[in-house]
Amino acid sequence: MDRYSRLQLAELSGVAARTIRYYHSVGVLPKPGRAGKEAVYGPEHLDRLRAITAMQSRGLRLDAIREVFAAEVPADGDWRELFDPRYSGEPETGALLDDDALTELLGDRRPEILDDLLAAGYLECRGDAWHIPEPAMLSGALVLYDVGTDIALSGVLRKLIRTHIAALADDMVRTIRDAAGAEYSGEGVRPDLDRFRDRFRAAAHEVGGATLVEEIERAVRQQDI
Repeated sequence: MDRYSRLQLAELSGVAARTIRYYHSVGVLPKPGRAGKEAVYGPEHLDRLRAITAMQSRGLRLDAIREVFAAEVPADGDWRELFDPRYSGEPETGALLDDDALTELLGDRRPEILDDLLAAGYLECRGDAWHIPEPAMLSGALVLYDVGTDIALSGVLRKLIRTHIAALADDMVRTIRDAAGAEYSGEGVRPDLDRFRDRFRAAAHEVGGATLVEEIERAVRQQDI
């Protein structure tokens, strides 16, 4: 049976060794076995890390991931079915809902905001179904609507967020690209960019939202109202 050191597991999974130790501490990754004084990991740890990364890429935070692993999954089932019953096992962009599911999502807001959601691009009509290109953005728009921000204005904010995040992503990738072959890893441009993308994906979900909140609070404090 395959056995890995922590550094080997980090290399295979794309998850930093210090992050593996953190996952142990918060209960989303089982503790390793021991071979003398050395920590020893197996294929089950590698599979778990890949599942954690996949769930984080779909927007789950660590506390929710811990609950997924604590839940009972049928032997022939998939962990993704626990929080997304529409999961088909295939990569997808956004979510596809039938009309009943959309009504459940929107609740009694539906008659008031459906046309605005379509106009702002939060929803797309696809025959008898509804496509949500960015579920997280739609969730944010509904929260803002409930506290008094209309859909048209949240749509403007959505475009601002997308525009600035896209510019930030371009700058970050450009920085990694420029460092390729030098101090970053020295393996060339494409391996460096692929490694950066895979390893940063999980971190972005953890810190991106909190950073945006902090910067909004700072910007509000600095305004002369």
